[in-house]
Amino acid sequence: MAVKLQRPILLGGIGLSLLLWLLDSIQNSVAEFGGTTILGIMMASLGVWLLKRPKSLSPQKIKIIPSPTKEAAQEAIASLTTTIDKLFLATEDINKSEKISNDISQLHQQVTALTEELERQQLSIVITGNQGVGTTTLSEILKSQWIYKNAQKIKVIDMTWESEWITKNEDAQVNPLSPYDLVLFVITGDLIDSEFQALSKLISLGQRFILIWNKQDLYLPDQQPQVIQKIKETLSTINSEENLVKISARPNSIKVRKYQQDGTIQESIEQPLPEISGLTEKLNQLLEQERKKLVWATTIRKTEIVRLEAQNILNQIRRERAVPVIEQYQWIAAAAAFANPVPTLDLLAIVAINAQLIVDLSAIYEQKIYLEQGKKVAVNMAELMFKLGLVELSTKALTIILKSNSVTFIAGGTIQAISAAYLTRIAGLSLTEYFSSRIDSNSVNIEQLEKILQRIFSQTQENNFLKSFVNQVMSHVLPQGKKLEVVQTQAQ
Repeated sequence: MAVKLQRPILLGGIGLSLLLWLLDSIQNSVAEFGGTTILGIMMASLGVWLLKRPKSLSPQKIKIIPSPTKEAAQEAIASLTTTIDKLFLATEDINKSEKISNDISQLHQQVTALTEELERQQLSIVITGNQGVGTTTLSEILKSQWIYKNAQKIKVIDMTWESEWITKNEDAQVNPLSPYDLVLFVITGDLIDSEFQALSKLISLGQRFILIWNKQDLYLPDQQPQVIQKIKETLSTINSEENLVKISARPNSIKVRKYQQDGTIQESIEQPLPEISGLTEKLNQLLEQERKKLVWATTIRKTEIVRLEAQNILNQIRRERAVPVIEQYQWIAAAAAFANPVPTLDLLAIVAINAQLIVDLSAIYEQKIYLEQGKKVAVNMAELMFKLGLVELSTKALTIILKSNSVTFIAGGTIQAISAAYLTRIAGLSLTEYFSSRIDSNSVNIEQLEKILQRIFSQTQENNFLKSFVNQVMSHVLPQGKKLEVVQTQAQ
């Protein structure tokens, strides 16, 4: 959920009232400058003040992730095995390519490795944060001072946090940090919006983290408690205030004066030792109490990575089966519209055709959609297409491509036939993408389908595709010898 900067209307009203009062009070003494100039300066000052106000991080609705157990990890692995079995069955009646055979073999090997993972002893820690926060320095210190001295079976690496891990796909269940048992997220002051969203993302993935405030020595001693309090208040909105520790991985060098016996003063620059005791104590405590849970949680995330890989291969095979079905129904829709170039009959025919298309596609993707449900979904999709303006836009684009024909019946019927085929194809491709993201669903989320419809429609509005599609439809529905020319004008 995006974090917004709050600017209440009341604050703006009070500010403007104050400005007017001030202008009225001093107008006589500043008449030579002009009232408009003064008001402009005051307005600009208020604007600067509003923009410099600290961001208010809104409370997050956190998805509750159950505490990881060995049984939960085993269930995740079992679910992965089921997906791989479905993939194998889906390829039984086709000629498997060498690549698909190798992919399935590798997936089985990964299942074996994940099962062994449950008893893994070595832990992996990743240190991350925005650029310049000191992740590399902290990594080197932990390796030399903590892991080496305590002979810990731990691997530590560092990487810079990338904001696209959140913004690129908000629904993604994995990111490059998912394979690691523990995340040490480093900041250098109060949490900013991007850092707060990063932590919220980790929580949504069930990933354990410690938030590290580095470079605390940059603040005065009386400022540090205030910063700590602000960070904890923000963390409390995601139930993570106990995850905060403060360190100084590389404290600022200090100037030291030494008074010699002869009365002279000798000055030198000394580098204080790193202060990470709070972090190492937290790490020791966490690893002692939660080592196995960290391993189980990571195994679940790694299993999800492999499951998505298997699901993508399965969806690719299913799509190859779905496209010919979509094409079959788009020709049926085109023929029905061409034979009945009356808008009402055309719409009823397309809804009926799309209802059966929905049932057939749901069977390919192993969804539980029956004919009555398919009819309702088809009606909803037709309403969506009208509401989003897809019908009007597609008709306009196709009309530009088609030249008018001297035979009005043929021309009108052809335009409706092409539109019916095109919209049926859009519906089919949208459904394949929708079903590919669902598991054992017996209903359709119209809001999610609406987003997919818009995206698929935009992708197919490229002019070369439309011209090629027009030719395909005409070759299927027009009587022999009747041909329409394709205009070279760019579709708009």
